[in-house]
Amino acid sequence: MQSWFFALFAQDDFSGGFCRTPGLKTVGEPLTPALHLLLENSTGSRTNDLKLLRAIVDYSLDRQIALTLARYLDKEERFLPPPSIRVVVTVEQTQEEMEKAAQCIREAAVKILK
Repeated sequence: MQSWFFALFAQDDFSGGFCRTPGLKTVGEPLTPALHLLLENSTGSRTNDLKLLRAIVDYSLDRQIALTLARYLDKEERFLPPPSIRVVVTVEQTQEEMEKAAQCIREAAVKILK
């Protein structure tokens, strides 16, 4: 189930009809229950990147889709990863719920990252 959800966001459309999310790229392994969505093109500012990703998270939350920004120890990390949205799938989610979440994230990306 998780690999199917990963395919909803994957760079290559191997899920049979789902396109990748415009403005975002997927990072993660298909068999894990979590993946990260990063900006395809950084603004050049970590703060501005976080604001854009936060807007996508807020847009989704307003539509009953719970996402979170990945958190890091900014001052302690030796190699700070780029800002990302952390998406987690559980075994209790149906395919319909995952499709709804993917569609919502796509809508947010199109609206916010235009």
